[in-house]
Amino acid sequence: MADTESCAGWLTAYEPFLGRSANQSQEVVRLAVADAYFPQSWGHSFWPAILPELLERTEEVLARRPRVWLAVGEAREEGVPQLEVVARNHWDLLGDAVAASGGSEKGVFEPGGPSEVRAHWPANQLARYLSEEGFSVELSDDAGSHCCNGVLWWASRMAAVEGNPRPWMGFLHLPRQVDRRTEQAALIVSAVRWLNSQFAGDSNG
Repeated sequence: MADTESCAGWLTAYEPFLGRSANQSQEVVRLAVADAYFPQSWGHSFWPAILPELLERTEEVLARRPRVWLAVGEAREEGVPQLEVVARNHWDLLGDAVAASGGSEKGVFEPGGPSEVRAHWPANQLARYLSEEGFSVELSDDAGSHCCNGVLWWASRMAAVEGNPRPWMGFLHLPRQVDRRTEQAALIVSAVRWLNSQFAGDSNG
């Protein structure tokens, strides 16, 4: 898919954090996009987990004018996949060497901006659908303070002021459970297919 080509949807995941050999989100998305039922009208990309690069990368995805953008990230080992519904106007890299690089370790994304924004996507309806399909998922209002929260913040804020129709922008956190990667990939395929179906009949589909 060309760099500027529009698409029905876009899927992103993160590369391994510093000192790790794998990132759950990247490994699971690789499985998902290889699935025969994954929509061919969707693109995907993998990003380094580096906070200062988020703004430029967010602009690149929004320039494609996707109707839906589902970002995926790695969570802790315990728990179930979570659909994030809130992005907060703060970042905190205290004790995290991934992106600090000797600079500031905490701050806000948008000085003078709101403390938080609601993610613009049908998370409640998607959660119900996934539950009916047999997947365990939860809604979450805490996307953390690093890249996962950061991409949800920037994408939500930038998409809200674009002149084009506002895309859905959601975030899915996957627990770091290696033995459940196949199940998590099936969840992503189901989620993407459901999101895609909400635009059935759209001339861009």
